[in-house]
Amino acid sequence: MAYARGEANALGWRDLVVTPDEAHIGHQFPTASTPLLVLHHLSDLHVCDAQSPTRPEYLDRWADPDSPIRGTVGTIGTYRPQSMLSPHVVEAMIQSLNTITTGPLSGHAIDGAIITGDTTDNAQLNEVSWYLALLDGLDFRPDSGDHQRYEGVIDDGAAHYDTRYWHPHGTPAGKEDDDARAKYGFPVVPNLLNSCRAAFKATGLHFPWFAVHGNHDGLLQGTVAPEPNINSAMIGDKRYTDLPSNVTLADVLSSFQEIGPASYPLALDAPFTQVSADVERRAVLRGEYAAMHVASPGLPKGHGFTQEHIDKKHMYYSTLIGAIKLIVIDSVNHFGGWQGSLDVEQFEWLERELASADRPVVLASHHPLSTMFNSYAPSGRRVCIEEIQEMLLKYPSIIAWFAGHEHRHHIKWIGPEEEVRGFWQIETASHADWPQQSRTIEIVADSTGDIYLGLSIVDHAGAIDYGVATSPLEIAALSRVLSANIWQKRAELGANHDVNWWCGQPTDRNVILKINKR
Repeated sequence: MAYARGEANALGWRDLVVTPDEAHIGHQFPTASTPLLVLHHLSDLHVCDAQSPTRPEYLDRWADPDSPIRGTVGTIGTYRPQSMLSPHVVEAMIQSLNTITTGPLSGHAIDGAIITGDTTDNAQLNEVSWYLALLDGLDFRPDSGDHQRYEGVIDDGAAHYDTRYWHPHGTPAGKEDDDARAKYGFPVVPNLLNSCRAAFKATGLHFPWFAVHGNHDGLLQGTVAPEPNINSAMIGDKRYTDLPSNVTLADVLSSFQEIGPASYPLALDAPFTQVSADVERRAVLRGEYAAMHVASPGLPKGHGFTQEHIDKKHMYYSTLIGAIKLIVIDSVNHFGGWQGSLDVEQFEWLERELASADRPVVLASHHPLSTMFNSYAPSGRRVCIEEIQEMLLKYPSIIAWFAGHEHRHHIKWIGPEEEVRGFWQIETASHADWPQQSRTIEIVADSTGDIYLGLSIVDHAGAIDYGVATSPLEIAALSRVLSANIWQKRAELGANHDVNWWCGQPTDRNVILKINKR
């Protein structure tokens, strides 16, 4: 069973419909095989504290269909109507993956899972804690600030009600309906802002799992290196609702760059709403992300991080799983900018790991190779696309590279001769955007030594009907249908990329790939 967007109503809203699973295309999967690695691949969880006061949601309206500069700014991505539902999507995905204990094509046992970065949305301590609780099967409450009320931009407080945001509880007395409901058909969901903050016990992933560092795990809004003045605002009691008078939109957008440096403007006289301060919203420091994984008390797992990573502030490692050497890369440029690259020390470490490999190698990073061009470095230098690819292609032991970052299903051969010289790069979609899917990857060898990679899409356990959206699975179901209806991604409203762009082509989803014997 799979999900698709149904017919649009008068406001363009599309309910979801159930469709048959897509058949696998590509090569014929071998009927008898030797397992090399069978792994669940999750990416871009974006577990989000949507009440955090320094989130610049107000920028996102400039990408709306009625924005006069939409064609210039493109996608901004600082606001999603479903952001506060992100923990429930992860919970629903974990429940779904736990039911898949063998590869659907091979029947071989699942070796584990890998999460290729952006586990959090804003590199905050509480977000990392929530994400680890979800994976480890712990009790937690996805809430911050005042636990008696929701304090984000989509609350229903009349004093600061803004029609540019979806307000699921409806319209306060004397106010106009918000654009999401009046123009785009979004629903009213009574009590959602209380239900989504309720404590629950996570199921926990029942497989060993491996973590990868993403730009949203180390940089604020995935772009800006944490600084003391920004951290003070993150834990403080002011939610800024627009820019200060001395800063233009162009100034801000130019300071949020895919290549660093990147920075927040000083608040100065920016308008704000009073909210509750919360020290748990502070930024996670370099190396602390690894330390929190090492200390995590949940189900048995193999995070890969060790005390050495904490001490050296490294987020890259190698490990053996199945019959594969898994090499996890940290592609985050900690100096700033949302695209990736490697520092020289890690690049040299990576080549040593490849040179010593005595078995097939799978790489994993947050950024795919095509986005590894963030060359910004106030000290030292960063290693980017061409140099990375040239080095990797010297080592025929590499058979695959798992990545995320682009929030889409996408598969590409990296190398001069498909299926012969090079490797498959496999990007998997996000939990934050439609279609909110993961995938299972089965890597096997046939009797001749040829290698096959069987890729199967996995939907989370939320159904079509979100009911009253009180349980985690109902809330996840609501998040999925909201993600399918984002107004900025509707083709009929002039979007450059329709929402289905994130789904990729059929050749990016349920597909069987091959690598000839080496």
